[in-house]
Amino acid sequence: MNHLLGTLAAGLRRLEPDGRLTPEPAAAEDLQEWTSLFVVDLEMSGPNAQMHEILDVGGVRAVLSRGIPEEEAWGARVKPRHIGNAVPGALKVVGYSAKNWKSALELEEAFERFALLGRDSVVAGWGIGQDMTFLAETFRRLQQPWPFATVALDVQPIARQLLRNGGQVDRFNLGHVADRLGIGRMGEHGALADAYATYDVLVKLLELAPRGPASPVL
Repeated sequence: MNHLLGTLAAGLRRLEPDGRLTPEPAAAEDLQEWTSLFVVDLEMSGPNAQMHEILDVGGVRAVLSRGIPEEEAWGARVKPRHIGNAVPGALKVVGYSAKNWKSALELEEAFERFALLGRDSVVAGWGIGQDMTFLAETFRRLQQPWPFATVALDVQPIARQLLRNGGQVDRFNLGHVADRLGIGRMGEHGALADAYATYDVLVKLLELAPRGPASPVL
């Protein structure tokens, strides 16, 4: 367990009680009261949480123990309410069309299930800043309390720490790192697919993390 917490420490961030990121890093000890990780990804209609919306949400819940074994996963498209505010490029990336989103869930239903799946777990993701901003803003709009832990985990800094000296990874975006680690993906720019890719990368990074004073592998 000490090896696990020590490896994760590079990506830990403290949160405000409402889920907003603080500038403060968290310590490995801050994980000890939590038993689960919730690896998430969001796809949005643009970059501004005050103006744009979540269109797709996915999460993988895992046990916060050696190997972080998966417990459950879920994802869904979310019905937009202000699609006229969307950035066209963002819609293209996520593949939005009225037809594709015909069976999308209303925001309240999607986030009720999302919160239930991840309740009392540590939210994790890849480059989590924007996702955390949208999550906190969405729960605020829904007038619901923050349902997750008050510490979050960014997987990207862990990858940078472990892989930066190996020469095989020269760009630290999720797709490139997953490819370099030999991780197959369900697809790109789908929330659940990217949540699974992040989860799989994290599992691989924990396997690669040195257990003693040796230099990082790769």
